This record gives sequence, C-alpha cells and structure tokens, in this order.
Amino acid sequence: MHRTVAEKNFFRSILNLSAIEKIDKLVIVTHLVPGSDEFLLTVNEEIPIAMLIPKPNSIDKQVKDKVIDFIPILHFTRDEIKRNKKKFLELLQKHIGNDTFAVVDIGGYFSHVLDEMQYIFGSKFIGVVEDTENGHQKYETLLLNENHTSLPCPVISVARSSLKDSEDFLVGHAIVFSAEALLREEGEILTGKQAVVLGYGKIGRSIANSLRSKGVRVDVIDTNSSRQVLALAHDFHTNKKDVLLENADLLFCATGNHSLKQSDLPKMKNNSYIFTATSADDEIEEHLLIMENAVPHPNKKISQLEVAGKQLFLCNNGNSANFMHGGVVGPFIKLVQAEIIFALSQLSRFPNDKVYQISDESKSFISDLWLDFYAKR
Repeated sequence: MHRTVAEKNFFRSILNLSAIEKIDKLVIVTHLVPGSDEFLLTVNEEIPIAMLIPKPNSIDKQVKDKVIDFIPILHFTRDEIKRNKKKFLELLQKHIGNDTFAVVDIGGYFSHVLDEMQYIFGSKFIGVVEDTENGHQKYETLLLNENHTSLPCPVISVARSSLKDSEDFLVGHAIVFSAEALLREEGEILTGKQAVVLGYGKIGRSIANSLRSKGVRVDVIDTNSSRQVLALAHDFHTNKKDVLLENADLLFCATGNHSLKQSDLPKMKNNSYIFTATSADDEIEEHLLIMENAVPHPNKKISQLEVAGKQLFLCNNGNSANFMHGGVVGPFIKLVQAEIIFALSQLSRFPNDKVYQISDESKSFISDLWLDFYAKR
C-alpha cells in the first residue's frame, strides 16, 4: 500500500515537466482501488484536491482510510449530482472558495452541471479532463444540445488515447479472470461455454480474445458497423441480438452505453450469467429497477434475477466484473494517470469548441518517461 520511490518520482516528474499553471485546486472523480492512492497523494502534494468523489462501487476500505486523512471525500453518484444540483454546487463553492480549479472526471459526472459551474465560477473554472469513453460521449452530447454552440469550458479526454490501450487490454483480461473465478466458485468452468460480447471497442475486443483463448465460443455484437466488420474479420460470429441471447451461457456487456435493456432479459437463456465492463448505471438500462426485484443468492457476488420463468445471474450487482478481485492492472494504469496530469497543464491552451486530446508528441514523452521508470530498471 505504501508509495514506492519510483512511483512517487514518476508522478512528480510528470508534474514538474508539465508545469501546471493557473490551477489552484482539483476536484477528482475516481475509483478508490489499490494503486490509486499514490497517484492521489502525490498530486495532492502539488495541487490540493479540494473534493474527491469516489465511484460508489469501487471503494477499497484500506485505500479510503489512507487517503481520507489528507483529502476531503464526498459521496455523490452521477444521478445524485443531476437530481440535487443546488446542494452539490453549494458544497463545491464551499470547498473551492475563490480559487481556480479543474475537474478530473470519470463517466461524465460533471456533464449535467457544466453550464451552472461556468455561470457560478466563470474564468476560475479552468476545465475538465475526462478518463472514460462513456464520459467522453456525454461531453460530446452537450455539443448536440440546441442551446450549445460550444462547451461551457475546455474538455480534454484521455479515453481514446493510445496510452490507454495497455490498460484496456489488461482490463478485458481481468474481467475474464474474474468471470472464470466466479464460475469456479459455482462449480462451473469457462471451457465449452457460449458467450456473447456486446461491444467491440478496446475492452470488448480484449474480452472476446481472452474468452476464445479459454475454449469459449464467442459471438460479438456492436452497433458501430465498422467495429462489427472488424469483429467478423477477427473470425468472431454474429447474429441478431435476440437469437444470440437465447443461446448464450455468458453475456459480457462492454459499451458503457446501456447495451443491456430490461426488454433483453426475458430473451436470455435460463441460468445464464451477466458480466459488465463498466458501471452498472452506464451499462444496464433501468438498473435500479432491475435490482429492486433481485432475489438473494448464496454467493454475495451474484444477484439472482427471476424473469419470464427463468433465473439469470447478474454478477457484482451489474458493476465491472474485474472489481470483484480488486481491478488491478499493474503499472500500466500509471500511463493514463500521467496523461491526466499532463492534460491538466494543457486545459488553458485549448478552445472549447469540441472534446480534445493531447498531442501524439506529448503521449510519446509520457511513454518514454514511463519506460525509464518501469521497464528499464
């Protein structure tokens, strides 16, 4: 749990070389999992974190206990921010005061209050750095709103960065590892099963390949025709969603965009398992309503759903399956964390006409530094 000298020096090097200016404080949404503590505490030493909002379904108690002595932790879900804007904004004002600040977001938590934040804080609100594809899409959606010709502030996303490829690859493998571990707890194995993967982005692709390497028959569905073609080129099968759900023993949802509808559940095979690659509220439509009707299962990692005379097994309450076993992806996560730090230094240099990425040259700089700290020692 302790911060190694290499980890602390790596983040400090990024902070020093990024030369972050004009940002007095940060507000961060994050997964409080092992490995996040050294990032948060090192950043906090350079730029105070005024508010830390942990994702509710990925809070490691030991990590929280270590961080809470130094950083204020406030518990809000994205829906709570949306429903209680006034309360949230009052708390934000209390913690920010008259300082300038930026937001590090996961999943577009602040996309629903960006207009209000810009109105209240004006030029003191420097901008947002978004970590996930789901959040990236939420900020882009703001531009489609008839009331917006531009975003209320600059937004930089690392979601589609090449530096995230390693993390996404390992997340996909970690999800399959957790799925296999859970099946073994239930006296079952992966080999010989039939699986459907919804979404063939970077994580979905990793899940599909990992499953295939373990002797699983894999079908893939992606609403993006280009990615569906890619899946076929990679020799994965496809068909109509209803047909595939009827025959799938395992369902992996990896889009971050409500790939599983409540209307899909009656069409699924009896005794099938459902795993996701992101937060339940992002991946499962009407998730809360579905959970209200869940039946207790002897295995606490499983929520049993009884639908149309069938029983279905929703794993980890519909949240990302890899967090059942810690969600650790090793030092590769530090590439993305470093890019987030660097992106903070770039916010004041970008306009707010679209969601931006940092330059390829900047990504190469981060990669080179990471290799010096983690691959050449």
